[in-house]
Amino acid sequence: MLKTEKSKQLHERSCRSLVTGVSTAFRRNVTPVPLFVERGDGPYFYDADGQELLDYGLAWGPLILGNNHAGVNAAITGQLSKGYTFGYQHHGEIELAERLCEVIPGMERVIYSNTGSEAVQSALRIARAFTGRNKILKFEGHYHGWMNNMLVSVHPSPEQLGRTSPSCGGQPAEEYSLVITVPWNDLEAVEQAFEAHKGEIGAVITEPILVNSGSCMPQEGFLDGLLELARLHGAVSIFDEVITGFRIALGGAREYFGLHPDLSIYAKAIAGGFSMSAVGGRAEVLSVLEDGRTTHAGTYNGNPVCTAAARATIDALATPGTHDQMHAHGYAIREAIESAAQENEIPLVTCGVGSAFSVHMGLSDPPASWPDVIKADSALYDRFRTAMRDRHILCLPEGRWYIGAAHSDAELEKTIPAIQESMKEL
Repeated sequence: MLKTEKSKQLHERSCRSLVTGVSTAFRRNVTPVPLFVERGDGPYFYDADGQELLDYGLAWGPLILGNNHAGVNAAITGQLSKGYTFGYQHHGEIELAERLCEVIPGMERVIYSNTGSEAVQSALRIARAFTGRNKILKFEGHYHGWMNNMLVSVHPSPEQLGRTSPSCGGQPAEEYSLVITVPWNDLEAVEQAFEAHKGEIGAVITEPILVNSGSCMPQEGFLDGLLELARLHGAVSIFDEVITGFRIALGGAREYFGLHPDLSIYAKAIAGGFSMSAVGGRAEVLSVLEDGRTTHAGTYNGNPVCTAAARATIDALATPGTHDQMHAHGYAIREAIESAAQENEIPLVTCGVGSAFSVHMGLSDPPASWPDVIKADSALYDRFRTAMRDRHILCLPEGRWYIGAAHSDAELEKTIPAIQESMKEL
C-alpha cells in the first residue's frame, strides 16, 4: 500500500496559505491525498514519505526525457552562469528557432511564449489579424488552455453535447461568444458550420490526436479534409500540438501524419520540463507580426535558460531510435493491459499511439470522439489506477498514459507484472 502520512501533513499545512493546497486544479484529485514530491530522477519520483514511484504521467507531459537528464542539466547550468534573463536578444533564441524550422516539416517561422495557454491565444490573435475574421471553430472534448474564451465544451456532459458550454464558473458568455463547437471526426459538421457562418470563421483549431480527452485517433481523411475545408473557406488551420509535439515524432503530428497546417502550437515536451511554448508555421500568416497588423509580447519570451533546455531536449530526442523506443514501450504496456483485461474478463480498449495513449474500461470499440469517451467506466479505471498506485506506479486520471525516453526495459519489468496483478485484483 502507498503511504501518504507525510503528504497529508504537507497538504494540510499548504491549505492554510495556498488556496486548495495545490497550484493547479488538475492536480487536486489525482490521488485521494495530494502527493508531495521531494525529488525526481529519470522516470521516478521520490515522495515526502520516502517512496520511489515510477511515473507514467511525466508531470502531465513535460518530462519527456525524465528528471535529472545529463544533457539538459549541462545546458541549463551552463546558461545560468551567463545570465538568467536579459530583456534583449541572444544566440540561444536564434539557434532554437533555426532548429525548430529544421526538424518540424513545413515550419517557416516561429515565435516564443511561456505556456500552452499563452501560445493558443497568440495563434488565435494571429489568425484573426491575418483573416480579418473573429469567429473560431473548435471541437468537443478538446482542451486549448484555461483562458475564458477557449475553456468551453472541454468535457461536456451528455446534456451539454451539441452546444458551446462553459467549463467552469466565472466565464461570462460574451467571452466565448465567438467560439463555435462541433463534434470531432465529423467533416460534415465542420462544413455545415462554415456554411452557417459563411465568411466569419477566422481559424479552425484541433488537437491532431485527441490526447486530452481519450486519445481518440483521427479517422482516415479527417485531418486532410479539415485542412482543405479551412483553405477553401479562407480560415487559418491550427494544430494544437501542446501534447503531440515532439512526442509522437520529432516533428510532431506534421511528421507523423504528413500534414502541414497553417500554424502549430507547441509546449509541454518542447523544453523537457521547463516552461516554454512556441507557435510556428507559414511565414505568410506570421507576417501580421512583422507588418504591424497585430503584436506578440511577453517579458519571459525566449528566456535563455528555457531556450537552452529546449535545444538540449530536441537534440536528445533527435538521437536515432528514440521515438521507436518510446512507441515500443507504450505498445508493450497497451498489449499487457489488453491481455490482462481479457484474462480477467474485463471489457476494455486502448487507443492512441505508443508514446501517448488512453485506456477505456467498459468499451468494446475505440472511441472516435468525446461522446464515445464518456461512455467508458471511469470508476472502474480509477480502481485500476489505485491498484497500480499501491504497487508504486503512478498513472494519470481518465486513462491517459505518457511514455518518455527515460522509460526502459527495466521499467517494463516492473510495470507489466503490476498491470497483471492490478487487473486480477479488480
